[in-house]
Amino acid sequence: MSIKLLKQVNFGQSQGGLSTVGFTLIDGVGVASGSRSTTGVHEVGTSTGIYAAQITFTTQFSGSILWDTGSGDPAYAAEQYNPTAENIEFIKDIEGGRWTIDSDTNQMVFYKADNVTEVARFDLQDSAGSASVSEVFSRLRGS
Repeated sequence: MSIKLLKQVNFGQSQGGLSTVGFTLIDGVGVASGSRSTTGVHEVGTSTGIYAAQITFTTQFSGSILWDTGSGDPAYAAEQYNPTAENIEFIKDIEGGRWTIDSDTNQMVFYKADNVTEVARFDLQDSAGSASVSEVFSRLRGS
């Protein structure tokens, strides 16, 4: 499973208007997790020097986002990424919204506090491991 988050960096107005900004994910022991990426990197506003990108993190990733301007004499910025905040948000979402049982799919569905946005689905099974909504014995993380 993964999570996609909008992350941003502020290099300052003197670095505005660049088309070369990118990032590399560095794990907790300093090893690059994949290669440098410029995919989806965009400037927030015009010539602000603030750049952002939707970055996909695996649930196991913990480390740093190393941003760079990519120019001849690049500037760098680093941001720590630990999924604790996202995990807390997920728990709040699971606990804060409505729960329903979908008898067509034999799943329990969890929603955010708005009671509309789906957060997670769990497959429901009876004690024999068969799909069930009437004699639920276990739940398994579904889609």
